[in-house]
Amino acid sequence: MTKGEVAKLLAVLAAAYPKFEVDDVKVQVWHEMLGDLGYDVANIAIKKLIMQNTFPPAIAEVRKAAIEISSPRGLTAAEAWGEVVKAIRNYGYYRGEEALASLSPTTAQIVRYIGWREICWNEEPEILRAHFLRMYDQIIAREQEKQLLPPAMQAEIKKLADKFDLRMIEGGKAG
Repeated sequence: MTKGEVAKLLAVLAAAYPKFEVDDVKVQVWHEMLGDLGYDVANIAIKKLIMQNTFPPAIAEVRKAAIEISSPRGLTAAEAWGEVVKAIRNYGYYRGEEALASLSPTTAQIVRYIGWREICWNEEPEILRAHFLRMYDQIIAREQEKQLLPPAMQAEIKKLADKFDLRMIEGGKAG
C-alpha cells in the first residue's frame, strides 16, 4: 500500500472520528506499520472497525481486522481433534504416514509432536484430547500473533534472534 493510500484511509478515519487528526508523521507511522497490507483489505478493515467502535482504531486493531478478513478461517481445536479421531478409525496404528497426510497441516504438526503411536495406543483419551486441544490453541495463537507483524518486522526479529543465538553458542564455546 502506498503512502497516498494510507493517507486516504486516515482521511476516512478523520471523517468518521472528528477528533482524529492526520499529519505527516501519522501518515509515515501508519504506512510503516500497515504498508505491507493491500489497500482493499485495509480499507474494508477500517470500515468494519468504524462500524463496530465509537473510538478510532489503533494500528494493531486495523492489522488484526485485516488479517481476519484476508485469512481463511481454519479449523477449531475441536474440529482438528475430530480429524485425528477420524484418521485413527480410517488408518489405524500401522498406516501412520497415510493418516498424517490426511490431516490439515496444523493438526498433523501436533500429531507429530505427540506421536502417532502414542495417540493410537493411548488409554486415557480424555486426557490426550485435553492436551491436544491446548497444544492446538497455543500453535494457532502463535501463528495469529506472527501474522500481525509486517514481514519486514518478522525478518528483523529473526535476524536479532539469530544474532542472539550465535552469541549464546559462541559464549558457550568460550566457557
